[in-house]
Amino acid sequence: MTEIVRDEDHSGGAPTIGDTGIRVINVACAYEHDGYSPDEIAEFYPVLTLEDIHTAIAYYYAHIEEFRDAHSDAETPA
Repeated sequence: MTEIVRDEDHSGGAPTIGDTGIRVINVACAYEHDGYSPDEIAEFYPVLTLEDIHTAIAYYYAHIEEFRDAHSDAETPA
């Protein structure tokens, strides 16, 4: 089973897919905003299985407010 992990030493603690280092947000953006299918995303990230990709998308939607908050914080000028 695919695990979503957070490691403060990698990607600033952003959720990543297992030990791949690929951030959930990258997969979610490819799917939701760019319109790529899970099969197409697998071509971009050959290290990921379809299970990994679907898990990342599910995680994104289950935590969407957290991702939106992080995105709006990044856009707010300091």
